[in-house]
Amino acid sequence: MKKILLACGLLTASFVVNAQQEISYEVSFPNAVHHEAQISMTIPNVPTGALKVRISRSSPGRYATHEFGKNVYNLKATDQNGKALNFRLTAGDVYEITSPTKTVKVTYTLFGNWIDGTYAGFDETHAHMNIPATFAFPIGMDARPRTVKFNYADKQNWKVATQLKPTGKDTYYAPNFQYFMDSPIEIAAYK
Repeated sequence: MKKILLACGLLTASFVVNAQQEISYEVSFPNAVHHEAQISMTIPNVPTGALKVRISRSSPGRYATHEFGKNVYNLKATDQNGKALNFRLTAGDVYEITSPTKTVKVTYTLFGNWIDGTYAGFDETHAHMNIPATFAFPIGMDARPRTVKFNYADKQNWKVATQLKPTGKDTYYAPNFQYFMDSPIEIAAYK
């Protein structure tokens, strides 16, 4: 009986630790007519030292470099209270937040008008997201689970199609970075 209780306790503790470590994204489409999405990423429990955030350069199954960072602009980094954090672009696809706080929020605008299996595309009829072309990620936190919430109330009859696991209204879950990166998303009024 003690072994069962211990196992249950350890399992519960691992869920609590994962929830505290979960990297969460929110995506909205206020300017879809101009092929833009607004994306935010919240990273809790940031380790001490500089935090590096990357925009992918390639995509699973594609054997070329695509430089997805070229479609990112208006990038900002803030602490949990909305106070701006200093960052610098250290490579074409890597941002370094030199003095991060325990929780960091990164927001940016993503331009997407190339709808294929490699890039992202947004307009008034749908949103197509290849994850590497869409979502920034913190370097060195691959084991952390991810959630993504979509805000598209103004889009009539849109629904989400993805292999990510639904966890609530318009919120989806990936157990780790690799699963997340290999989970394309389509949002539209499909039948």
